[in-house]
Amino acid sequence: MFCPSCGTRNPDTANFCLKCGTQLPVSANRGIAAVSPAESGMVTVAPQQRYAGFWIRFFAALVDAVIVGILQLIAGWLGAAITSPLWLVLTALGVAYYVSFTAWRGQTIGKMLLEIKVLDERGNIPGIGKAFIREVIGKFISGIVLLIGYIWAAFDSRKQAWHDKIAGTYVVRI
Repeated sequence: MFCPSCGTRNPDTANFCLKCGTQLPVSANRGIAAVSPAESGMVTVAPQQRYAGFWIRFFAALVDAVIVGILQLIAGWLGAAITSPLWLVLTALGVAYYVSFTAWRGQTIGKMLLEIKVLDERGNIPGIGKAFIREVIGKFISGIVLLIGYIWAAFDSRKQAWHDKIAGTYVVRI
């Protein structure tokens, strides 16, 4: 059976497309009860029209950069009393902002304002491990070569940047 949305071939007993999660038409050959994508363990992120595109993600990142910049500026003013290298403290502050908000809500403040959210392959908010991989390791790799990993989201069918692919996450509209 082929998916009417994306054209992927699926087993005749499938109720949902293995690639995009679209519910497949009922077939006379299927005598089993419908199983949701979540129950089957498949990707449950909504089809392509729900993915957040490059520009909305860009503006959410811009809002977050301003917020983190202000927090780092305040921390810098207070930094005279800090004995450890100030750059380390400011970097840790930025990492803590992105990782904690992504792991806790799937949204930073910028994503909240623009109504987009980070989800894992099953449609859940990523935990601390995936959030760390996405926000620290993945974003470092996305930015290391002329920011190509970020720009990739503009051309990817699921609007995933490299850091999303590395962590197994998606950014969707809510």
